[in-house]
Amino acid sequence: MRWLSLSRHFGSQARSKEAELRLALAYDNLFASRHADAQLVLADLADFTGFYRVNGPGIPPDDRAFSDGMRAAFGRLFRFLNLTDEEKAALVEAARAETLVSANEGII
Repeated sequence: MRWLSLSRHFGSQARSKEAELRLALAYDNLFASRHADAQLVLADLADFTGFYRVNGPGIPPDDRAFSDGMRAAFGRLFRFLNLTDEEKAALVEAARAETLVSANEGII
């Protein structure tokens, strides 16, 4: 099997507007919030990456950089999703619930 990539699909125009729209559509199709599995995965990723958490004072620079990178990775995914305000609020609520469980029981 050969994996599809934007550069293979669009050739030298991998960063064209058309390629960006195709990528956004792919993310949205994959993580469409109307699917229960997508909701579970997005809430887990938001929790795992700490997307809705802020580092407090006194965190070591390497830990801060790692946390920032984790949030940036989820941020990339998040920016491609076409979520309504209601869906965004529901994702925040679900991610916070996962954070509470992870804090008490540990991350899976």
